[in-house]
Amino acid sequence: MKNDKYIKINPTYREIKKSKKLIEWEKEYPPKYWEYRRKWNENPKKQIVGDFPIHLDAESTRKCNLRCPMCPRTIKLERGEPLEEDDMDFRLYKKIIDEGSENGLRSVKLSYLGEPLLCKDLPKMVKYAKEKGIIDVMLNTNGVPLTEGMSEKLIEAGLDKLFISFDSPIKERYESIRVGAKFEQVIENMKTLVRMRDEQGLRTPVTRVSMVKMKENAHEIPEYVKLWEPIVEIVAMVDYVNPQGKDLKDRSAIQLKSHPTFVCSQLYQRIFVHYNGKIGLCCTDYDAEMGLGNAWTNSIKEVWTGKKMQEIRELHNSGKWREVPLCAKCHLPYV
Repeated sequence: MKNDKYIKINPTYREIKKSKKLIEWEKEYPPKYWEYRRKWNENPKKQIVGDFPIHLDAESTRKCNLRCPMCPRTIKLERGEPLEEDDMDFRLYKKIIDEGSENGLRSVKLSYLGEPLLCKDLPKMVKYAKEKGIIDVMLNTNGVPLTEGMSEKLIEAGLDKLFISFDSPIKERYESIRVGAKFEQVIENMKTLVRMRDEQGLRTPVTRVSMVKMKENAHEIPEYVKLWEPIVEIVAMVDYVNPQGKDLKDRSAIQLKSHPTFVCSQLYQRIFVHYNGKIGLCCTDYDAEMGLGNAWTNSIKEVWTGKKMQEIRELHNSGKWREVPLCAKCHLPYV
């Protein structure tokens, strides 16, 4: 059962502004980069699994310096649930990157629930992935720990893309959302990285800033663009979604009628390795509850092409995604 029209690639993410400079840079990107981007978009629509994921999310750390109210980490803490905070063992990281390099892995993001700049091995992780031929090495950060020293190390290591989450152009609102961050500090941190990159005549890391669009800040988008357009290459926004298990009671019949079928694109694009080696199905598998395996003992390839993953894909493709417990409480079918 083909459900191409129900497959949405990054449905909550939208670019608002893209610099002319980046558009010019992209003209010189190598063919293998555009081939990987083509697969990212086409594989889900054509339901091509491949022998290995296109992209790997490797959680460099579960530690974080902020307490943002919309973050699954914060929600866990508010519930009094245990939350381990540690870095990924570099031996584990080498294992999964080595396997990826041998199997055509094209992209790695060194972040998930934690703040990657707090990981002691982060520059070494970036450098190792680049040495192994990974085309696109990136990370999401709140920008607070982006010191001049860290910027220098990331530039030197060869980081391709750096994304900062910054939710309002208004100081008071920003600091009420990114609890523990300082408005002016983060802006200056990003300016410093861009200056250092440009002074060296480099084009990477490409910089992007994105806001989580909520009812409290939606009206601020024009001012947001005005603040960041002169600084970064991409200004973007991500629609707010409820993390699993929070306020998910109201999934009405009307909503379900608008999405009679749903096929998650992530099943054909990426897989997540948590800091402790547990393998997560997707971006909402915060506790690796699907039990796919552990990268310490399982290969990524055997999990990706294995029976359990294939059964999940078949349920999605046949319109039975609600039979997957994790998918049944996911926000993406309603976007």
